[in-house]
Amino acid sequence: MMKKTLILMIFFLPFLSSEAFSGTLNTGPWRFELKTTHATIPFIVEIKKKKTKYEASLHNGKELIHLNSIQVTGNAISIPLQTYELSLELELLKEGLLSGSLVRHNKNPKVKTPIQGTFGTSERFSGTKKKAIIDLNGRWAITLLDEQDHQEKGVLLFEQQENALNGTILTPTGDYRYFEGFVSGNEFEAASFDGVYNYLLKGSLEDGKLKANILSNYKTIIEGTKNESADLPDSYKQTQLESLNFNFPDLKGNNVNLDSPQFKNKSIIVQFFGSWCPNCLDEMNYLIPWYKSRKQKSVEIIALAFERSNTKEEAKKQLLKTQKKYQIPYTLLIAGSTSEDKPKDKIPGLKNFISFPTTIFLNKKHQIIKIHAGFTGPSTGVFFERWKKEFNQTVEELVK
Repeated sequence: MMKKTLILMIFFLPFLSSEAFSGTLNTGPWRFELKTTHATIPFIVEIKKKKTKYEASLHNGKELIHLNSIQVTGNAISIPLQTYELSLELELLKEGLLSGSLVRHNKNPKVKTPIQGTFGTSERFSGTKKKAIIDLNGRWAITLLDEQDHQEKGVLLFEQQENALNGTILTPTGDYRYFEGFVSGNEFEAASFDGVYNYLLKGSLEDGKLKANILSNYKTIIEGTKNESADLPDSYKQTQLESLNFNFPDLKGNNVNLDSPQFKNKSIIVQFFGSWCPNCLDEMNYLIPWYKSRKQKSVEIIALAFERSNTKEEAKKQLLKTQKKYQIPYTLLIAGSTSEDKPKDKIPGLKNFISFPTTIFLNKKHQIIKIHAGFTGPSTGVFFERWKKEFNQTVEELVK
C-alpha cells in the first residue's frame, strides 16, 4: 500500500508544482535582462491593462515602442514584438518575477534566448556611478572589427549629460538605432533592445582613444577618436545596377512590373525592404507620410520585400500584418520569402548589394538616376536630416 501511495505522489508531484503559484501579472514597469553569449542586456517594458486586455510600451532609449496582442493564459504570457517574427514567451514564477525566452519564430528550430524580468523598477542600469571624468559628447571616427575579421569604418555619435549617455553607431549598411546608458569614471556602458537590435556597448576612453565592444551573441571590437568631421563612405557609390527589371506578385497574387499601367509616365522610388529589418521600417516610417502628403502622385513607391520566414505562406502573413499596422499606401511586392532569397539572384545585373534598405530612384522613363545603399535613421540626428534633404532634392530632379 505504501509503495502504491509513493507512486501516486510521484505521479502527481509535477502537477502540484506547476500549480504552486497562481498570480496576476502586475501592471507597471518591468526590468528585463536578456542573457546573450557575451552580455546581459537590460531593457524596460511598461505593462498596462485596459479592461480585460494587456498592452505594453518598450522603452528603447529615446524611442517608445507600443506592443499589443499580448496573450495572458494563467501564468503564461506571450508578448509579440511589433511585426517581427519575435516574441517574449514568459512564465510568472512568483509575484513580481517573470522568466522565459526571446523566441525567434522564423528559424527551424526556433531560436530561444533566456530572459528574466523583475517588477517595480524603471531604471535600466542600477547601482552607484562614479563621477564622469570623460566627455563623450560629439562625433567619433571608429573602426569596427567583427569575429570574422571583417573591418569597416563607421561613426559613433554620443550625447552625454553628466552620467547619462545616449547614442548610436552608423555603418555603411545602416545605423544601430538607439543606445542608452551611463558613464562612470572613464568607462561607459549602453544598451539597445528593440527585439532585433539587441546589444550592449561597453568601453572606456583613455588619452583620447576610445576602445569598446558591441556585445550580443557575437562580439565586435571598436576603436576610435573624436572627429567632428567623421563621415561614412558615399552611400550612392556602393551598389551598381544599369537597369531595373522585375516581375513579382503583390499581396493579392497579381504580378506587377514596371510596365504595369499604374506606373506609366511616373517616376518611381524602389525600396529593397524586409519586415524583419528595423532600418527598413525607419525608412518606411518616413516614406509613408511623405507619399500621403503628395496630392499629385507624379512619383510612385514600390517596396520589394525580401522576407526571412520559413515558408512563402508565413512571409505573406508577415507582410499582411506589416501592411495593416503601418497602413502602407503604396505598392508592396513579395520579391523573396525566405533567407535563401537574395536580391542579387532576383534582380538581373545587381552588383555589390550590401544592405537593407537600398533605395533606387527611377525617372519617368524608368531609367536609374541614383542608388542609395543603407539608411541613417532618426537616431542619427544630422545624418538623418541630411538624408531627408538629399531625398527631396533627388525627387525634385525626377519630376522635372
